[in-house]
Amino acid sequence: MPRKERYQEPCYYHIVNRGVERRSIYLELEDYEFFLDLLLKASKDYELIIHAFCLMTNHYHILLETKQTNLSKAMQFVNDKYAKYFNKKYTRSGHLWQGRYKSYPLFDDAHFWIVAKYIERNPIKANMVQDVALYKYQSFFQWKYKHNYFELLNDSMIFEMTYDEYSDYLSSEMDIDAIDIVYKSPKLITTKEGNLKVLKKRLETFFEQDRDINRNENIKKAFEYGYTKSEIAEFINLSTKTINTILK
Repeated sequence: MPRKERYQEPCYYHIVNRGVERRSIYLELEDYEFFLDLLLKASKDYELIIHAFCLMTNHYHILLETKQTNLSKAMQFVNDKYAKYFNKKYTRSGHLWQGRYKSYPLFDDAHFWIVAKYIERNPIKANMVQDVALYKYQSFFQWKYKHNYFELLNDSMIFEMTYDEYSDYLSSEMDIDAIDIVYKSPKLITTKEGNLKVLKKRLETFFEQDRDINRNENIKKAFEYGYTKSEIAEFINLSTKTINTILK
């Protein structure tokens, strides 16, 4: 079965990957540094802008921006090189990663800041630290201490805030529903021509006004835009059979 095509158009992406069976992928300082060296090289060779990152013991988060349609090549470089390094160093064989990395395109600045906060606060969520500035293998630590990999963040959008503003933003509690909302929007679909299309307009926006008066017209617009009959039916609490009738 062929792999599902990835969306790779230039934009912001939240990248996530973890070790197979949730095993640790970084065992000592050298491992973290080798991975960050690879990320730094990839950022230069593939024109990536690294906005934020966090390396946990068994997974990583990266908030980056692409300028070309080369995300898969860039991440393949990082993941493959690191897996070979790790397997050789620890005399192991087999897969290091649980599978292909996950990539979530972001098209909204508000979503960018939510994801940045989610990434930076990951060590707090995992009860590894109580202060977001105390975790060494993340972007905020690099900023605070101008540490070894501060160069990774040269063009990061997080610098649109002052250090104190960003620190306060990260220190405030995370809305537990915020990240789920980001992941649900936008939606990616495959067109009849086999191309990937991004549905930046959320389904509920078709029904915000005159929901009952223009219901059938709104259903047709949502369907033509790319939402499925079952998605529309579930959202407005109608049967799929009724949606089929309206769309005839």
